[in-house]
Amino acid sequence: SSEEVAEVKFVAMDFASVFELGWMDVVIIAFLVYVVWRMLVKKGEPAPLAPKPPPPMKKRDFTVSELRQYNGVDNERILMAICGKVFDVTIGKAFYGPGAAYGNLAGHDATRALATMNVAMVKDEYDDTSDLQPYELNDAEDWADKLSCKYPTVGRLLKDDEEPNDYKGELASL
Repeated sequence: SSEEVAEVKFVAMDFASVFELGWMDVVIIAFLVYVVWRMLVKKGEPAPLAPKPPPPMKKRDFTVSELRQYNGVDNERILMAICGKVFDVTIGKAFYGPGAAYGNLAGHDATRALATMNVAMVKDEYDDTSDLQPYELNDAEDWADKLSCKYPTVGRLLKDDEEPNDYKGELASL
């Protein structure tokens, strides 16, 4: 009987203590509500838009000195040559732009650098890659194939004695 009364009082007191909120409890609950709200609001916001690609270039052939002008610094466009093909990699500025991982390939013939996986192997003059091993040339061709699926081909890289093609105003495309 007195045990029964004590037990009932204990249950009543325990139940009441659950609803007691101190100032620290209010702060913690408010913080948790804020965190959940921010997570839900962040998911509802649209993702930032990808940069708009530049209009297509007219196809043309480039000398090494002409190609160097398209390095992302001297010109907003970023061009890169590999295996004699010149690609407009401007939309890949995060990779090929100034200060990026492959930034020193911009405006250059990247054949040797990508064939040897050494981005410092770019030259400022025409690069005769006939000294590369067959497997290195194969790697370079693989890179050219990958780039051609992702970036427009704008023309060819000319050797010193080569004449440019007349593309008759054709626009570069994938």
